[in-house]
Amino acid sequence: MDYDLLDDHELIDGILNNNQPLIKYFFTKKCSGLLAYILMNVFDGNIDKRELVSELYLFMAHNEWQVFRKFQFRSTLMTYVTVVAVRFFLKKRTQLIDSPFTTDLNEKTWKGHITGNSIDQRLDVQSALRKMANARYRMVIEKLDLQDVRPEQLAEDMNITVDNLYNIHRRALVQLRMLMGRKEEYV
Repeated sequence: MDYDLLDDHELIDGILNNNQPLIKYFFTKKCSGLLAYILMNVFDGNIDKRELVSELYLFMAHNEWQVFRKFQFRSTLMTYVTVVAVRFFLKKRTQLIDSPFTTDLNEKTWKGHITGNSIDQRLDVQSALRKMANARYRMVIEKLDLQDVRPEQLAEDMNITVDNLYNIHRRALVQLRMLMGRKEEYV
């Protein structure tokens, strides 16, 4: 089916009826330009676009698509979604990017989860972590793998779901492995 031909009423109906292919189209294709705009203008490119898709989906799907149920067709659907998404991500930016997390990598934080026991391996990981462009990825690896913070606690501190935290963690580990010159593999 060509979802580009659907009007706003049909899009809303499909989303509210949990049409998974339509939902995937909406968040990955229809909102692509909006998310690219938010990525560059709200987060200055410091976050992964897939993470934005995930965050927007979780926010919009909350409470049985309550955000879509509030849409009253006074504007186009994309105008409405743009306003809602920009407001949501501006609030998220304050919570996610501007909140400081300690990332001290002193010897006490090492538990051997990612690395083996050798000092060379520890130095490799420390060096790769410093090279990671995404500060959130670095922080998630440090907290979960090096400092043994419980995922539920870290997700709460970051104001995200545990599922989203696991997705961020997986992408962070892939990026870390690539920086260390290892084959990309999933955990």
